[in-house]
Order: sequence, then structure tokens, then C-alpha cells
Amino acid sequence: MQRIFRGVRVVGLALAACLMIGQAQASIVITGTRVVYDAAQREVTVKLNNDGQSPMLVQSWIDEGSVQATPDTSTAPFVLTPPIARIDPSKGQALRIRYTGQKSLPQDKESLFWLNVLEVPPASAEGQNRLKIAFRSRVKLFYRPAGLPGNAMAAAEQLQWRLQRDGAQWALECRNDSPYYVSLGKVSVTGNGQSVSPTLDINSSMLAPGERKLMPLKGPAPTGKVEYTSITDLGAMMEHSQPLKP
Repeated sequence: MQRIFRGVRVVGLALAACLMIGQAQASIVITGTRVVYDAAQREVTVKLNNDGQSPMLVQSWIDEGSVQATPDTSTAPFVLTPPIARIDPSKGQALRIRYTGQKSLPQDKESLFWLNVLEVPPASAEGQNRLKIAFRSRVKLFYRPAGLPGNAMAAAEQLQWRLQRDGAQWALECRNDSPYYVSLGKVSVTGNGQSVSPTLDINSSMLAPGERKLMPLKGPAPTGKVEYTSITDLGAMMEHSQPLKP
């Protein structure tokens, strides 16, 4: 999940503003770390909860991957209701998402979109010097066509791993031959009592259907097996182990 925040209105000293940014926390919590829209369903529901102590005005929309997209500029083929809602403290709101069919999506693989939830804090009482922060949370929305072969969990288990040269260093090649997106957690190569990790931060790295990704490694050519974790549809971490192909 991505979380973005910005100042809505700044009143008072710069020092006070900096202190408030450090202490700022989002109040609206999205249930789950991702949304899977199965094409066999007419619509899917996402639950929002207000864990804060003030009522919040929430605006929600879906985009096709651009952080700069707004409800007015997004062309994602989904209807989301309600687009704007007030959520009182300790209360919840259900968002209903429905695919409109206005844009043709691939039927042989998943498509990726993003659900945005923007929370705006209530107005300050007159005379108060406060910095108001608007938080925007973004979670992945996967559109899953009906009849895809296999399943998302098997796709993570069946990733193909190879060792190859990448310039002056060794790298792991990971290939996703499935029609599903696969989100990775930790990745390492273990063997001969040693463990070698990629030089890049693989946490939450994602492979699209049919994608091939190179991961430079730290140190000499490893041997043994690749141990990695993947994130399921429910947000749980699953552990996997695959032999490393030369």
C-alpha cells in the first residue's frame, strides 16, 4: 500500500508545522492490502474504518497507475460508490466497485489498477493555528478475468529462477509465465551454509504476467536454492523454495 500526504492549509510558525508533520497519522484504514475483482462477480466491496477521533470526509477513486491521476482525469473503467462520504469516529463505510465494461480489458491475464482513498480532516475552530494534513492511501486493484488457468497462489509457487551474469556481477533472473500478478517479499539464495540477497530492495516488488526481472546479487556466484515469500490475495505472506537453475 502506498500512502501520500500533503498540507491542506498551513497556519502559524514553520517550526510548529514541522512538528505536526512528524506526528501526523492517517485515521482512515482500508481493510486489506489489495483488492481482487473477480470478473465472475457483479461488484466487489471494500470496507473503510475511521480509527481516529474526528469525523473525516473521504473521497475515493480508481486510477490506471498514475499517482497524478484525479477523479476527474482517471479513465479507469470502474464505478465506485459512494465517491465521497463522511465517516464518523469508530464507524465504517463500504465502497462498492463495479466494472463498467466501457474499456476492453485483456481476458487472458490480470489487469492492474489502483484504489485511492483521500481523507480530509475537519476544519479547525476559528482562531486555532493548526496544520491540516490530507492523507491519500493507494492499494492495488487486480481485475481477474474468468477462466484463467491455474490460480494466483500456484503462480507464485511456479516462478522460474535462473542465475546469470549481469555485467561484472551475478544476478537472479525471475520469470513469471503465469497470467497472474505476483507480489514478492524477501528473496535470497541459500547454499553451502551461506545466504546471498539481491542488492535491490525486493520488498513488495511485483512481477506482471509474462514479465522477466533481473535482480543483481551481492557477492560471488551463489549455489543452492532460492527462498522467497509472496503476498496472497488476502495479504498473507507465503514462503516458497525453488532450485536455482544455472
